[in-house]
Amino acid sequence: MLVVNHRDRPVILSASGHPSLSMVVNREVGARSMSVWTTFHQPGEVVPLHTHEYEEIITVIAGEAIVTVASESTPVHADMSIVIPPHTPHGYKNSGDGILRMIASFPDPDAILGKRVDPSSQGGESTRP
Repeated sequence: MLVVNHRDRPVILSASGHPSLSMVVNREVGARSMSVWTTFHQPGEVVPLHTHEYEEIITVIAGEAIVTVASESTPVHADMSIVIPPHTPHGYKNSGDGILRMIASFPDPDAILGKRVDPSSQGGESTRP
């Protein structure tokens, strides 16, 4: 049986310098068909628009956010999930007063950070979940 202690996995800092992302399950720990990441963002923190090559499912565990998928924005909170199609620009902002905790799931054990979308040119660099 494969058991992964999330606290043993590396944490990536956000642009503001706060811990914000951990790729807790992926090929590196033995997964063969999925990746699971945990995210935690401070109030007001923004993850800019980005895309992935594969579908992403984000599940909000705690807190509140405004999520943008393609050109549509909507408020979300704990016990809600967002299904994001492949190659679709998406991002979010912690709109609450507390930590925003989410789980991001990908159908690829080698999932990587998304490619940032420049709103003016629709291109960009690697950035966030």
